[in-house]
Amino acid sequence: MSTTPIDNRYATTQRFTTNTGIRRAARQNCSDEVWNYLNCGTGDEVTLRANTADFDKLQWNTPLFAGVAHPDTTTEFLGHRLSFPALIAPFGGGEYMLDAEGHRATGRAARDVGIRQIVPVAAAHTLEDIAQATGVAQMFQITFVGDVGAVVDMMHRAKAAGYEQIVATYSPIRQWRERMMEDRTRFAAGKSDANFGPGLSDPAALHEQLAFTRPRWGWAEAREAIARAPLPIIVKGVMTADEAKQSLDAGAAGLYVSNYGGRSIDRQRSAISALPHVRAAAGQNVPIIFDSGIRRGSDIAAAVALGANVVALGRAVGYGLAADGEAGARRVLELLRDEYWTTLGHLGCATTADLGPACFL
Repeated sequence: MSTTPIDNRYATTQRFTTNTGIRRAARQNCSDEVWNYLNCGTGDEVTLRANTADFDKLQWNTPLFAGVAHPDTTTEFLGHRLSFPALIAPFGGGEYMLDAEGHRATGRAARDVGIRQIVPVAAAHTLEDIAQATGVAQMFQITFVGDVGAVVDMMHRAKAAGYEQIVATYSPIRQWRERMMEDRTRFAAGKSDANFGPGLSDPAALHEQLAFTRPRWGWAEAREAIARAPLPIIVKGVMTADEAKQSLDAGAAGLYVSNYGGRSIDRQRSAISALPHVRAAAGQNVPIIFDSGIRRGSDIAAAVALGANVVALGRAVGYGLAADGEAGARRVLELLRDEYWTTLGHLGCATTADLGPACFL
């Protein structure tokens, strides 16, 4: 979409008319265990709630007699024209519980809507399989853990398969997710380690991804991996101005503001409250991805106005997968795009580039 008006929102023949309806259908299709996996945070889930609550505190400045009838939602990001400023986030580990096609399905949905996907290392299918199934250039996420050489080898695999950027994540120790603990959630064997199968990588790399046994990386290891990487690195989990500067000093080509949807450690600040500080530290020319708390098209607009180039969608797309597989994921993206289009029009923004801090009261 770019400039075509939406004139059938009240008379559509689509199965799902809102993302609220998609969430209802997803809940009906999910067992309690799967639903808790999709929705949980860590600890008391303070950060999980703050991620959305702080979006709710934002108030638009909607100018009188300045609306735009046909806003253009497209944006340029890392050499690709996107239909709206969004990517699919790397929510790996259990996506197969939502739909057997996992990131093959979400990748095709992204392709059809005109955006890109970040493929997780802990996926139900190999990075090569997902690339072949979608047929479009994507990004690849890898955890900076274990042997630096093994991490670099995996990045070379991603490049050979056609991926164009690497998103680097960091997880120093296991998370305390009580909903999953009470459910005794266990991932099925072979369903989140496809990239570590026989002949694909060093078996020790898989062990370290799962067992957290080796000393954690410091900035020295991160700098080495970035220097040896065959693709540009975007560092995920940046939540402060200092982390932004450290990441860029280490050679990062971009930043990813995220508290992992409140699923890493509780009582972090909300991601949206951190975003303006990261942008101020990074300057205007550094690419920034944002996630954690995006539920609506208006949230996408708010994140862009506060400094993100694009957002990444995790739970929202997960609801679509659970509701109706690939078709459900695609419908989620369409509805978010259309609500984003509506938000631009009401704000008097002809293009995504018109969003900025002045859009808020």
